[in-house]
Amino acid sequence: MYQLQNGTDITEFATRLEAITAAKALSVELKQIVYVVDPQQRERMAYQGGELESYTYETRAGKMDR
Repeated sequence: MYQLQNGTDITEFATRLEAITAAKALSVELKQIVYVVDPQQRERMAYQGGELESYTYETRAGKMDR
């Protein structure tokens, strides 16, 4: 499940595409940054004004992944 984070509000989506589509629309509507985070907390996308503002993908294995 991908999470859409808007301040303290979190909404879950079954697919990455659904979360991204919702983040684009919500970032336009609320006029603020909205985040999409993957289930492993490695991929993070920030949307503002319907556009991708930043993208981060953590490639290093965490302590739990070893």
